[in-house]
Amino acid sequence: MILLHTLASCNSGRTRAAHFFMCHKMLMFLTIIATLSSFPAVAAFTHPNLNSKLQRFHDLLSSCNPYIVDSLVEEPPKSLLNDLLSGKWPQQESKDKNNDYIQFVSPLLEDGYPPAVFEYEAQHHRFKPLLLYIPGFDGTILAPFLQFPSLGEEFDVRAMRIDNADRSTFVELKERIVEYLLQECKKRNVENSVDKVYLMGESFGGILSTEVAMELKKTKYKEFIDLKGLVLVNPATSYLRSIVYELAPPIAAPKPSIPVLEGAEYAFRLLTEVVPLFLGESEHRFVQQLIRIILFKGLPPVVNNAEREAYMGRVAFAIPLRLKFMPKDTFQWRLKEWMEVGSSRFEDRLKTLRAAQHSDVRDVDVDTQTMLKVSEELRTTIVVGELDAMPSLEEAERLSSKLFQKAHVHVVKGSGHISTCGGSLHLIQVLRESFPEINLSGCSGDESCNISEELHGLEPRYDNSPIGMMPWQYWSTDNYRQVDKTDLQK
Repeated sequence: MILLHTLASCNSGRTRAAHFFMCHKMLMFLTIIATLSSFPAVAAFTHPNLNSKLQRFHDLLSSCNPYIVDSLVEEPPKSLLNDLLSGKWPQQESKDKNNDYIQFVSPLLEDGYPPAVFEYEAQHHRFKPLLLYIPGFDGTILAPFLQFPSLGEEFDVRAMRIDNADRSTFVELKERIVEYLLQECKKRNVENSVDKVYLMGESFGGILSTEVAMELKKTKYKEFIDLKGLVLVNPATSYLRSIVYELAPPIAAPKPSIPVLEGAEYAFRLLTEVVPLFLGESEHRFVQQLIRIILFKGLPPVVNNAEREAYMGRVAFAIPLRLKFMPKDTFQWRLKEWMEVGSSRFEDRLKTLRAAQHSDVRDVDVDTQTMLKVSEELRTTIVVGELDAMPSLEEAERLSSKLFQKAHVHVVKGSGHISTCGGSLHLIQVLRESFPEINLSGCSGDESCNISEELHGLEPRYDNSPIGMMPWQYWSTDNYRQVDKTDLQK
């Protein structure tokens, strides 16, 4: 509401320049807050009524009505998975999207990032490996949004988005991802070559992406998908051993201590008992970064040109509409069916793997052989926050020593669970070290490498401007290009 008041003041004619300056500062604040969106408590305090109140404002912003690469229209039913593998292609059917709450999107096209749009229009994206981001517990794709433009230099970036109304089980989520990748790899097929794919999973998405990797390494997929690498960001595979496992389930208990205040109690306990675990000591670094961005002293290392700063601003405008209140029943479902089931499944697989490593490979089943193959061959990058309470640092050591033999661990200094993909990380540089085939030049001329501890992990502004980019420039012809949805659907 503060942002709306500021915008309204901008149109009054009084002290126009001063109000636009304040508006810009508010946008920078919202942008950094977006990096905190990987935990449901943040979304829980975005009340559903806010969406309707902001809808008129939303309609004025063309970037909030983007093209979504939505696989739901074309995605085949689960019964046709074998047809996909055998080379058959299902007829396109229209579906009621209200009955299906999972979307696969191209986030850079969605927010009008010019390099990605130009690349799509020229169909050059098909020659890049596909990177699929699998989200955390909240199901949104806001946590790593600052990283998407630089990742787009080397990858065709896609992301999975899950609505609060979804009630898919852990296994069903895995199946949806596998089916989507099969469909997209067939569609992107260049000269009958096998499509190169990288998976990136954050928090809960780390559990899910590991399960998907086990599936994709089976022999039946090798004609279509070549899984080249796995990226895990604060993987929640340690959930069953974490303090979160002790504190979160009681908050989602079906019988609250004060029934008449159920909603208020749920929100209060999230805020006071769980959210502090994911902020912790990283809050200081976050606040220091925020201050320096507001004062135009620095920017995240991945925001190193005008197009990326404009993209950051456009996403900031859309944050209030993309963060949605997470109902208690959704919170309960995901704790039980996603986190607990997924973590238990992972621990069972790890035990099976350990036993198989001391057995004759000829005596184990196909699934165990696949696990051995993943353990021995799959290159894995594990990115963790130094101050994460899950605890991700210990989990990275466990995964790199007991599961992934070709693992590279990168620690983001001063970051907690929900800020690891935020202002201090330059993920594409980390991946270029782990996967040299995506770029042999390392830090290119298009990137900066001047991260400063004086700026608490940020870099000096790329243009040395004392006031930064103004909001109206976010949608200028140089910084924004909307995709023609009709043309794309053809």
